[in-house]
Amino acid sequence: MFKRNKLTTAVYLTTLSIPTISIAETALEEITVTATRRATSVQDVPYNISAYGGSELSAAGINDFSKIARNIPGLTLSDAGRSKNGINNGIVIRGLNITGSQQEEFPSLTDPVVSVYLGETPLFANFELRDLDRVEVLRGPQATLYGSGSLGGTLKYLPAEPDFDELYGNIKSKLSVTDESDDFNTDFEATINIPLSDKLAFRATIADLSNAGYIDSDFIEVLDDNAQPTGELNPQEDINDEDVQMFRGSLKYVPTESTDILLTYNFQKDDIAGSSATATGLDGYESGTKVLEEFERDISLGSLSIKQDLGFAELTSATSITDNKSEGVQDQSYNYGYSSFWSFYAGVPREVVTGLKNYDSKSTTQEFRLASTSESDLTWLVGLYYNDVEFEAEAFDIIAGIDEFFGITNPQSLDLAYSNLLDTEFEDQAIFGELTYYINDLWQVTFGARYFEQEFSASQQITLPTCGIFCGEGPTGLSQASGTQDFSDTLFKFNTSYDVSDSTKLYVTVAEGFRHGGANGVPVDDLSTAQVEGGVFSEHPDYLFFDPDKSVNYEFGVKGYLSDSIRYSTALFYIDWEDPILLVQTPNGGFPVNYNAETAVSTGIELETNIQLSNSLELNLGYTYTKAELTDDFAIPTVAGGVQSFDAGGQDGDRLPGIPKQSVTASINLNKPMAFGANLVARLGISYKGDFTTGFSAPSVLAERSFDEVSSSTIVDSYIGLNFDKWQVSLYADNLTNSDDITTSDGDAQYLAEKPGLQYSINLGDQEYRLRPRTVGVSFSYNF
Repeated sequence: MFKRNKLTTAVYLTTLSIPTISIAETALEEITVTATRRATSVQDVPYNISAYGGSELSAAGINDFSKIARNIPGLTLSDAGRSKNGINNGIVIRGLNITGSQQEEFPSLTDPVVSVYLGETPLFANFELRDLDRVEVLRGPQATLYGSGSLGGTLKYLPAEPDFDELYGNIKSKLSVTDESDDFNTDFEATINIPLSDKLAFRATIADLSNAGYIDSDFIEVLDDNAQPTGELNPQEDINDEDVQMFRGSLKYVPTESTDILLTYNFQKDDIAGSSATATGLDGYESGTKVLEEFERDISLGSLSIKQDLGFAELTSATSITDNKSEGVQDQSYNYGYSSFWSFYAGVPREVVTGLKNYDSKSTTQEFRLASTSESDLTWLVGLYYNDVEFEAEAFDIIAGIDEFFGITNPQSLDLAYSNLLDTEFEDQAIFGELTYYINDLWQVTFGARYFEQEFSASQQITLPTCGIFCGEGPTGLSQASGTQDFSDTLFKFNTSYDVSDSTKLYVTVAEGFRHGGANGVPVDDLSTAQVEGGVFSEHPDYLFFDPDKSVNYEFGVKGYLSDSIRYSTALFYIDWEDPILLVQTPNGGFPVNYNAETAVSTGIELETNIQLSNSLELNLGYTYTKAELTDDFAIPTVAGGVQSFDAGGQDGDRLPGIPKQSVTASINLNKPMAFGANLVARLGISYKGDFTTGFSAPSVLAERSFDEVSSSTIVDSYIGLNFDKWQVSLYADNLTNSDDITTSDGDAQYLAEKPGLQYSINLGDQEYRLRPRTVGVSFSYNF
């Protein structure tokens, strides 16, 4: 139920922060964006878009997904910690999310519901947001220009480019402490811009981030040198340390006035010592984990952008290659201990199950665009797009001591109970375009379309060596399957806008978005034959493939200026969502698969305003109301002994998971010149996120693993500092009120019933992710 007291608190705090002064006629800064693939003023774009300058983001300490989500109106993230955020971006716009909160630590086999771009490159992982020129948030489907994944919107990170004017740079350092932690956090960042000639320039940024852990666990199991359980516990504090290093280098070459070449390389390394989840059955920031859930990731991205002015049009070529690798450890002890099949293993000493998960994703993207530049009543843009993604994943579950306990020789590896090898490949080819006709100086009409052809293939090999021939083929208990799917479709967009006055624009948009389908590659039983195929954990054939999902967005908006100092944007939207893709675990083997529900609808309103209260004071407000729910029942199929059955998955009217009905963002920014030659800068930011569910409630069969109710949350961030000509110093506080609100949660029903092998009488398996405790620090930067 919506908690009015927290919303009231958020509004009240905002009110307290606004001085009682009259609004000065001071013009707001205008931001140029490239959302339409052309350079345009943010207020001239005829749909709902927000833009944020890089200096504004840097000053507010916004450098990753979790922080940007609580500063941008209508952008939702169920924050599950840096390790999971680094694999699947989890960002939601306009309520389009149907997957429960319990996520596998592997990337999804389809795209996220919000496409993310770093420059011209589609990005499926969380990069550090350093040295950016701006961030653009495009709300609603953007499939004609941005392709698969732009189901609910698109997020664009635009790095600062090299310039030719002068040699300059910046060094920034932060030192902070976090409540519940015994160590310091450090953050170092350096940027340099070097003009090599009047046609060649280089720019580079490096960063080194270290966040001290604040989660404790008294349940870490001790294993001997042979990885066997000793029965001893090794309590550890601050287990979720984070270390991140990143580098970006850009080389810009302008051989002629009509040619622009930009070569960029990005690299980031994440090293996470443990999960940031807490246990429901314990108090505060305590975890029940038995195994430290370490996570390492290396991601590199190289891109080449070439722009050529042809006179009548600009030709753009954008090429990128991405390699994303990770190795992770996951504590599977509770998942096994509370699962029905654990009755076969009950009694294994200490019940320590370690999951090892590795993946490697390689992608190549090429896009060509030709956009008209001549003055005309008719403007156009056409493009070609190609994307190839190869993905390999490995999962191994090791039950400590099981081989010795049962007196067996494992045919694969010591104590290995389960292995899963997954290979997929996805290829996407598309042609797209937009045509805009200016009926007169006030009225324009735009038509867009995208035709695509896609192919997705997947193969999977699963072994259960402790079960052997009783669970599959041969001594390893092998099950395997493969599949290939082809897709083709055409997506459309219609937009029209009318300038009621110089300061007011009305617009209407009907646009489609989509995500590609594919193959899960799990072993299935062919129900057309009498024989049972696929081994003991074979699944219903509906899990072999999943279809694309599609959204159709109907939007009406008004945007403009009430004066030079007041900018606003309002939008009403209604979205039909067909065949929404959700991530579920299969009933027999617990394999993570993508699966299609039936239909859903999301409706809402978005409000945003920026007010220049005086020469030195700016107020930003955002409010979003979203009602997102299923509009048809969907079922979860299962099969046993060749006989199929269906359980409830979700029901018409069920609320979509992870979606708060109401959210509020507010900030007030001060930049005031002082008599001693410095500027006093300060910011108070407030983010409110209403209550939400993490899955579908009973009678859904999914409720056990995914349903929970999360209360509303209010976060307050602030900083105050002095900016001199060459250097800046500030004090800052993230989560100023030290809120311990939950950001997301696994379903709790699985951990409430009595199950075989329960080692502890209290509930330690249900995980809740909380806000990072109050972090207070000092920031120093020097410009040269």
